[in-house]
Amino acid sequence: MLLSTLLVFALPFVLGEEYVKFAVVIYRHGDRTIVQPYPTDPWRNESLWPVKFGELTNIGKKQHYELGKWLRKRYSHLLSEKYNPSEIYIRSTDVDRTLMSAQANLAGMYPPKGDSVWDTDLLWQPIPIHTVPEKDDEVLAMKKHCPAYKKALDDYMHSKEYKEKLSKYQDLMDYLTAYTGTKVRDLINIEYIYNTLYIEELYNFTLPNWTHTVYPDKMLEPAADSFRVSTATPTLARLKVGPLLKQITDYLVAASDRPEGGDQLNVVVYSAHDDTIACVLNALGLYNDALPPYTATVFFELVHDSTTNSEFVQISYRNSTDIVEPLTLHVPYCGARCPLPRLLQLYHDLISGHWQKDCDAQILKTGSHFFGMAFFLGLGIIVLVYTAHKVYFAQVAKRFRLANQYVGVKQDSKQTPGPAEVTEQTA
Repeated sequence: MLLSTLLVFALPFVLGEEYVKFAVVIYRHGDRTIVQPYPTDPWRNESLWPVKFGELTNIGKKQHYELGKWLRKRYSHLLSEKYNPSEIYIRSTDVDRTLMSAQANLAGMYPPKGDSVWDTDLLWQPIPIHTVPEKDDEVLAMKKHCPAYKKALDDYMHSKEYKEKLSKYQDLMDYLTAYTGTKVRDLINIEYIYNTLYIEELYNFTLPNWTHTVYPDKMLEPAADSFRVSTATPTLARLKVGPLLKQITDYLVAASDRPEGGDQLNVVVYSAHDDTIACVLNALGLYNDALPPYTATVFFELVHDSTTNSEFVQISYRNSTDIVEPLTLHVPYCGARCPLPRLLQLYHDLISGHWQKDCDAQILKTGSHFFGMAFFLGLGIIVLVYTAHKVYFAQVAKRFRLANQYVGVKQDSKQTPGPAEVTEQTA
């Protein structure tokens, strides 16, 4: 049984008359230290940890090195043994742990051989990893400023639906607030504390006594549910994940349309985070409410069936840190073997938007309301000032006439009076 399992892992992903023609891989980084301790955390001293907060550990490097070797075997029919930049493209978020995870992964995928060896004492070779600053990255980091997304998220988090969901955990949030020294207001705050405790437990740190009544059981469900928040509505999903899914489907369409063979792109790899994995799955209707573990991996594979000369997309998920076969996911209303045109149709609303235009629409909408309000406010001020001036000067003129005992002018009905005919009366 063990031998057969090892053989399966050692073989490329070619099953009978079916084989992967093109693949997109999204993985989470490997093991890391806590990102930021909570205020009363007994393990908040960074010197107690193997590396600085939020950084990839040696365990994480090893995890991705092993995953890289496994990916090499799975896609050996798509990737040359010698690194060829035309065959693979790797992109990472601009974060140390994802960049380092990609480097360790590529070390497993491309151990130098032959003339690729440049130092006999170091069986490693540099492979390019592309990135974009987080503040400019709407595709993978999903953190580029988008007013429309911010407004939609704020609306959702103040919605009756979300508040009702949150009310179930009010006692838990109050309890965590009392013991952690930080205000716990929502599901995302709960997940942050859960994740911190989880990592501290992994590293055999003794958790405080107060955690025993809530961790992990009472915190697990809201922590997992927190990953739904950022893509909870169709608008949120489109603005959050749309650019990445658009890029992925564009790759799949290009691969489907091209002829076989040649020096061409076969594998695209994204190195990212747990929320990247969860956002993609939730937007597709495939999230299983399980927290994505280290090195969790989503696969989008374009599979060619030689018997029918047809192609379909298979989406699978390796929801484990262990090197195991991924679980094939069933796309809603399409199944495990989803034809690419049908996939594009199902997720049309997710991938058809013009992200920058959609984001700027909120600015224009807000701006038009602002200028409209400003116009009417300005007009009102002008009218008010004008009226006030008229009233004021009318009162001044009246007081002036009374003070100087001015009277009206008598006119002869038979002639028009001139200046000399104006008479002044005394009291």
